Amino acid sequence: MIKKIHARNFLSLKEVDLELGLRNVLVGPNMSGKSNLIELLKFLATIATARPGLHTAILQRGGFGELCWKGGEENLVDLTVTVELPSKEVDAKPTVYEYSLSLLGAGGMGFAVNREKLVILVRNKEPRVVYEIQAGSSGLIEEDGKLRKIDLGTWTTALEAVGLPNTEADRFRNFLAGWRFFQLIPLLMRKDNPPNPQPFLMEHGENLSSWITTLQTSPDAFLQIRQAVRDALPELADIFIQPTQAATIVLGTLEKNLKRPTSISRMSDGELAFLALVSLILAPPQFSAPVFCVEEPENYLHPYLLEALVELLTQRQDDLGEHAAQILATTHSPQLVDKMSIDDLIVVEKSKGQTKFRRPSSDDQLRELVARKELGLGDLWFTGALRGA
Repeated sequence: MIKKIHARNFLSLKEVDLELGLRNVLVGPNMSGKSNLIELLKFLATIATARPGLHTAILQRGGFGELCWKGGEENLVDLTVTVELPSKEVDAKPTVYEYSLSLLGAGGMGFAVNREKLVILVRNKEPRVVYEIQAGSSGLIEEDGKLRKIDLGTWTTALEAVGLPNTEADRFRNFLAGWRFFQLIPLLMRKDNPPNPQPFLMEHGENLSSWITTLQTSPDAFLQIRQAVRDALPELADIFIQPTQAATIVLGTLEKNLKRPTSISRMSDGELAFLALVSLILAPPQFSAPVFCVEEPENYLHPYLLEALVELLTQRQDDLGEHAAQILATTHSPQLVDKMSIDDLIVVEKSKGQTKFRRPSSDDQLRELVARKELGLGDLWFTGALRGA
């Protein structure tokens, strides 16, 4: 689980320190910078998965000049993320990793790694260094309990260097590589898919038919997904996959009181989005992820379906306990905010070009007001009370 994030000069995150919980709902106006927090996580995940990782992550964002905060002349980006992972030993305390990355612009599109460090934080002891890279690409990495020298390219990070002789480095990289990001687009979700197994649902849902086919290989999980969708959509009788003449597959549904099925091309936007989100919540462990980042999950959904999603997520997280996925979501929906705990909310605002994050749960008066149930969180957000906390 991601515990803390520090960012300096990354997009609109001029100077940010933020603690995260199991559920984190970012609420704020347009252009406040909600998505930039998720973009930071996606940036790190790209470094961990792409080849070359850092180079790809920066080019995808238009170069270092577009990555760096535009309100000043400083040409340095600093990122630190603290994560907590279950210990590999039974009944032992979780392992806490702290990863920091400092990047220096070199004019135009140029950049270099200024500093990179991964440590394991041990209470009342000096941090255990997993690797530490200094400017100039030389550094140290732990191997068999000792630190040895390592040389990387100027534009390469240890985070992306597969095959380093350190299991802790691999474990941390694999955690980042498992993060999943979603901004569902029904138009893309209607595409025909190849009949190939899919390890995860893609960002815009464009492999939905193949993904649902893959989930059918876990019958118990698929039955749960189908039942949850049928419970929320009373007109729906069944979900199935059908082949096409082009040797692809497409999702289809059968509605009650209709004699013929409905192909994915005629399914409603809300139906597709709801099915996709339910499939993520109820996916079996081998197809799940440690962290899900979702942009505006309320899009295309009736408020009733939002309520059903939150109830389903709460039940799933309660069932999984410490193995539950961490959630980060952006929203503009008072209805979604209203279904959250005040501890889940993060209010996002921008001042002088800088994104600021604040938890309304730190305001005792607001907590008391919510506890008395005089107003819901959605009402408080809509009226501006949360922003004024």
